[in-house]
Amino acid sequence: MTTRIITGVVLAVLAIVVVAHGGLIFFALMAILALLGLNEFYRLTKKYRPLPLAGFLGVALMVSMAWFFDPVAVFGAICAGVLFTALLGLLAGPKPGVTVRMADTLLGMLYIGLGFSAVLMLRPMDENGLILLTVIFGTWAGDTMAYFTGRFFGSTPMAPVLSPKKTWEGFAGGAISTVLLVVFIGLYTPLGPADSLILGAVIAVAGPLGDLFESLVKRDVQIKDSGRGIPGHGGVLDRFDALIFTSVSAYFVLTLVLGF
Repeated sequence: MTTRIITGVVLAVLAIVVVAHGGLIFFALMAILALLGLNEFYRLTKKYRPLPLAGFLGVALMVSMAWFFDPVAVFGAICAGVLFTALLGLLAGPKPGVTVRMADTLLGMLYIGLGFSAVLMLRPMDENGLILLTVIFGTWAGDTMAYFTGRFFGSTPMAPVLSPKKTWEGFAGGAISTVLLVVFIGLYTPLGPADSLILGAVIAVAGPLGDLFESLVKRDVQIKDSGRGIPGHGGVLDRFDALIFTSVSAYFVLTLVLGF
């Protein structure tokens, strides 16, 4: 528990510094995390024999397009990733399981690539990266408070087979914490109270879904943690699974609903 808390504080400080600084340092860190996360995903699903080269090329191209160009370029990168996967599938030949290999490759590429591309595209929405920090800390607040609320007050299982320790009480505690924090931070960002309330509600729902999605994958392959690179938290996916979902959801809501 102590290790988890210390690591969490270090990650929070690092997030503030790197996001506020922006620039190539921020891009490089997000690109590294994306590739590490994809590597973890392919290691988790190795029994399906993915085609890692296509996935790594696709994600590298997606995050680069997200930072240096625009969402249309990200779509182009996705198309290129599908092409890379198809070409490697053709090289593998018409052998049993090749369709599953390509499908697993594309799932990892889209799951990781879209999540970190959204993080990168949220950063330029305001000068100091406050909107992105709102999404990050709103996500982490929900995750943290859901853990503690569920631990001390949880009694109603949320997904007993998929994630036995998650409870509806924990979800409620995390959701309330997320909304309150996002609305509070929103007072100091271009969002304002009304938009912050909408964003907070979206993050409160998307975060647990991201966590459950990773649990689904790990349950399928019967592996507890995606990695051991982050002390007290497991791997990159274990720490950023919720953010992958909330960043995509937040970007969608901010651009298409709230007009940012």
